[in-house]
Amino acid sequence: MKLRRTAAPIPGVLYLAPGIQLALVLIVFLLISSSFLLQPGVAVNLPKSPFILSPQRNPRVIAITPPPLSAIYFENQQVSEAELRTRLSSLKGRTQTIVIKADKRAFYDQISAVMNIALELGFPVVLASTEQTPGL
Repeated sequence: MKLRRTAAPIPGVLYLAPGIQLALVLIVFLLISSSFLLQPGVAVNLPKSPFILSPQRNPRVIAITPPPLSAIYFENQQVSEAELRTRLSSLKGRTQTIVIKADKRAFYDQISAVMNIALELGFPVVLASTEQTPGL
């Protein structure tokens, strides 16, 4: 006995289903991987606080690492205080905010010196001294 098909096969559906599956897998991958993106720059451990810094428009970040190898980083390059003064003074316009990210174990006199350099050159300075406490 020979069976008959009632509907003709549509070959386009066979190619469409894997394409949709691939698109969904890519979307899930992008959603998951976006939460693992790291902030560029030098890693510093900020103290915890329930208050956080409001977003700044196009900030210049200066990172200060803790002892024993305490260092100042500007634009991901290690600089001395004199080099920092030179590089900041060469920037056009003093409207960009300088965000100082200092490790919780960094020396306060070094933080103060960096802040004073930026203020002397006319930059607005924000001291990113804390990171948000989880769960708040």
